[in-house]
Amino acid sequence: MKCSNLTAKLWLIFIIVFSAFPATSAEYKGVVEYPYSGWLDDDERAAAYAEAKLKAVETWLAKTQQYQLPNFALIKDDISANIDDYLLQSTVISKKENKDDNLFRVVMRVSINESKLLAKLTEAGRGQAAPSNEDQYITFVFVARELASRIEAKDTQSGDFQRGENTWQATTTNEVDSAVGAVFSAANYYVIDAALLEEETEGQLDVNNFIMDYEQGDDLTPATKRDAIRGLRGLLDPVQYLAIGTLDVDEHSTDDVSGLYQVPVSVTAKILAIKRRGAAVASVGPVQYIGLGPTPIVAKNNALKLAAEKMAAGLIGQLSSKSI
Repeated sequence: MKCSNLTAKLWLIFIIVFSAFPATSAEYKGVVEYPYSGWLDDDERAAAYAEAKLKAVETWLAKTQQYQLPNFALIKDDISANIDDYLLQSTVISKKENKDDNLFRVVMRVSINESKLLAKLTEAGRGQAAPSNEDQYITFVFVARELASRIEAKDTQSGDFQRGENTWQATTTNEVDSAVGAVFSAANYYVIDAALLEEETEGQLDVNNFIMDYEQGDDLTPATKRDAIRGLRGLLDPVQYLAIGTLDVDEHSTDDVSGLYQVPVSVTAKILAIKRRGAAVASVGPVQYIGLGPTPIVAKNNALKLAAEKMAAGLIGQLSSKSI
């Protein structure tokens, strides 16, 4: 009996921990009113279901992947013809045949394979770029920040106004680096660890300078940015893009529905084109994501991973939509 109780507890822990990890899918509904003539046959039903699935994908794009809309327009017919390839699951929520108006109304809920569909959309966008024999290298420095101290804005006794100021504790993390690197690599960019470029750029790109700047404010100092761009531009095998940004971790709380801990993370990021004098060619945020977990640490790590994946996908979507 004790063994059964222990087994049950272990399974419960496993289920909670497993469910705390960020999903790689997104659930959306699609609603269509499909016109038909005469009797509604099986082919027309199938066409209505396919159209509802596509409508759900379009809703997902409009709400979360706006920068991929130009890429979607390029291959909409192909995705429509193979819609099930990009779905993990689909369920008919309701269906109703209006015989007076010859309309078949369908509501479907689908689970979208985000990774697969985003890779397809990104590939479509990059296919529009001019042919190039040059490999596309990208490096990045993203820091996770937690508030160390805060000075509230106030009027002083002398009549002056004192601005509010935040001081952050900033660091790079494996959760963020791994998630971002995976997304960039999946989009066929060669990802170079920024720390490995410090020596090659003779210290002009210095990760510690990025961390110190982001501890004091929301952007890099002109000197840090200038030196990094100059160093990357001077490499014999140039790195075309530098991605930078912050992921700000807020205090944890308890999720009312699941009872798990939840941690919000607000992300702001951009990609600088080295050949274009460091011009920002893609930017994301600030936008907030929430991670869940059985402990505050697990929830924070899940939130960082989720925010990093979504942020990197948004940046890549913008690059590909510009055929970069």
